[in-house]
Formats: sequence, C-alpha cells, structure tokens
Amino acid sequence: MKNTQGSWLRHTTTFALMLSLFVGSTTFVLAVSNGSLSGEISVSSVNGSAPAVTLNGEKAMNGRSFISNGLIATDATSTATVNLGKLGMVSVMPNTTIDLSIAEGSITGNLSSGNVRVMNADGVAVKINTPDNIVSGKAVSSDVSVDVTSGVTSATGEVTMANGEPAAQMSKRKRNWIVFGVIGAIATTAIIIWWINNDNDVVSPNR
Repeated sequence: MKNTQGSWLRHTTTFALMLSLFVGSTTFVLAVSNGSLSGEISVSSVNGSAPAVTLNGEKAMNGRSFISNGLIATDATSTATVNLGKLGMVSVMPNTTIDLSIAEGSITGNLSSGNVRVMNADGVAVKINTPDNIVSGKAVSSDVSVDVTSGVTSATGEVTMANGEPAAQMSKRKRNWIVFGVIGAIATTAIIIWWINNDNDVVSPNR
C-alpha cells in the first residue's frame, strides 16, 4: 500500500514538472512565432561583486531571454548587454534604467536615468526618449550613446535631437555664440578705449 502511494506521488510530481516545462516552452515558442523578436541578456560587475541587474523587477542572470520589451535596471556597480541578434546590441551602463522595446527594423527605449550605448545594424532605426528630449538615430549601422546623468540629455553618433538638428551641430552652434559674444565684447571695449583717448587729445582753442 505504501509502495503504491509512493509510486503514485512520484508519477504525479513527474507529470506536474513535465507539464510546467511544456507550458513554459510553449509560451516562449508562441511568443517568437507571433513575430515577437527576442534577445539575450549578459550581466557583469565593474568591481568583481555579484551583478545586480533586474528585468521587469526580477533578477536577471547571464543568458536570460529578452522578448520584445522590458524594463532593465542596473545598480552603481553593474552593467548589462542585450544581444538583439540581427538588430544589434544595447549596452546598459551602471545606475541606468531603461524601458527597452524592439520590433522589426527598430530599437526604442525610454531612458529615465543613466546612459546607454546602442550599436544598431543597417536598416534598424534607433529612438531613445529621455526626460527632456528625443534622440533619433539613422537606420544605418552606427554607434549611438545617450546620457542623462547630468539632468540634460547628451548624445554622440549619427543622431538628431527632438528639434531635428544633429547633436554635434547644436554643440557647435552654442560654441559659435560664445565665440561671437567674446569677440563682440572685445570690439566694444576697444572702441570705447579709442573714443576716450581721442577725446582726451582734443586741444581747446585759445581765447
């Protein structure tokens, strides 16, 4: 009797485990077959300690699958790399939180803190929304970095900001305004000094 009960319990447990594995595998296969793109997450630590990276609030380990979209967060000593296959790769730096989503021909993210680096393939557009701007990358193979740690969005690579101007051009324009301002101030000072000196050189007529 005891052997019968023990055998029944083992069979039931085995069946439950197989059913759980089947359901999990089927869910994954259906997600991919429905057109959802996927990737794989690799995590590491900058100081040798155990990485603290989460995906949708759950601890992410090396080899964790990334399907379509998810919220990735790293602490001050951890980084994460999301290998997106034919789309490219996304590196998530320490102290970063990004809601990342992928689709055919696009990599999109909502970067709320920290900085990310996106290496996209040809034909894949990049769009990173930040608290104060929108950074868009061209659909060509490139290397785009977006940083919001200072509170103001900065970006490098072949990108445009929300106003449509290249980030490098915006920086150059700001530098030009500073240079023009300095030159204008110097010129104004020189004219004032010249005028004062000439005014002092005028000799009053004898009466």
